[in-house]
Amino acid sequence: MKRACIILNESAGRAAGIRDRLNSLLTRKQCEFCTKRPDESVEELAHRAVSEGFERIVVAGGDGTLNHVVNGLAADLDRIELGLLPLGTGNDFARSLELPLDRIETALAIALGDHTRSVDLLRVTGKRTFYAVNASSGGMAGKVAADVLDVDKALWGAFAYWTTAFSKLMDMQASELHLEIDEQQYDLSAYGVVIANGRYVGGGFPIAPTATLFDGKLSIVIIPVLPTLELLSAGLNYTLGRASLTPIKTFEARRVHVSSKPELHFSIDGEPTRAIEATFEVVPKVLRMAVGPSLASKP
Repeated sequence: MKRACIILNESAGRAAGIRDRLNSLLTRKQCEFCTKRPDESVEELAHRAVSEGFERIVVAGGDGTLNHVVNGLAADLDRIELGLLPLGTGNDFARSLELPLDRIETALAIALGDHTRSVDLLRVTGKRTFYAVNASSGGMAGKVAADVLDVDKALWGAFAYWTTAFSKLMDMQASELHLEIDEQQYDLSAYGVVIANGRYVGGGFPIAPTATLFDGKLSIVIIPVLPTLELLSAGLNYTLGRASLTPIKTFEARRVHVSSKPELHFSIDGEPTRAIEATFEVVPKVLRMAVGPSLASKP
């Protein structure tokens, strides 16, 4: 078995008390905790783990924690494998990896197991360059992805994303988007845009229902400017897979450059950022990740 360590985000949404439970599970496995030093960032910790000879890092946290680890490993992606224990609030990337969200022992066995695949990443280039693992959501899409409540997810399931959008619509400002999608250019009025590598945002909303993590493509979803009830209807039809009945625009591409007036504030892997103008491009099969057994066998 490869030498493995766990990077635990103890402030993740579902991480309370998890260290003691993991300690009891690790007595039967060759794995240890990597702990941050004072003033050390998660990115620096991940880089140090590689330099100390660990060959697999298990990220115990959510999409945001995984994002920090991947960015810390940017120069070492060909030297490391990653596993994921989904302890965050949304766990959208874990859903695309087909990991169990509520069975920690099973998730740990997968994270340390032999079922791995090389997955795509999303590279974001603006004033600086960094990676996203799951999705970059701008405008209303970014705010909703960050604000959708667990109680609404429990009540409405995947449709909670759109009910949250509906509740915030009065506060939303439309933007004029200029998109350069591969070789084509588009000018659109929109409330938001999502550039997705994975399939889900907002804790399970299928923003890119046909996406996979190893198809070498990005899914681009534009939330149009519509009257409130029409937008709610569009969200319902989109959630139910009725693509022909919704004005929501979708594209697949390897690269998209997004500029807007006013500038969009983005949520990157569920964490809010400043307003950015950036190029988003897929980096195919650059990261080796432990995946659910059924996903490992799929073409």
